[in-house]
Amino acid sequence: MADDIGLEVEERPKYTVVRASGYIDISTSPHLREKILEVAATGPSLLLLDLGSIEFLDSSALGVILNGWKMLQAEGSTLAVISPQPRITTIFEIPALN
Repeated sequence: MADDIGLEVEERPKYTVVRASGYIDISTSPHLREKILEVAATGPSLLLLDLGSIEFLDSSALGVILNGWKMLQAEGSTLAVISPQPRITTIFEIPALN
């Protein structure tokens, strides 16, 4: 896959949005992990991961998202995935993570 991922952060009063675009695969998932850790360090009570502009997501990305969710849960926060396209939603449904 392409080594192309875009990550934008929008901080709001009650939550933080991380908008991802492009491809999240084995080569780009470390960038997503770093961004989740960076945002988590600011202490948001809710982190929304917007996957509406993701073209491809593989199991390494799923692992990063799940680990981020577990980490935030342990800190009393929440990570929620929003706006996934149907083909991306399917990746969450297969292991029953929806």
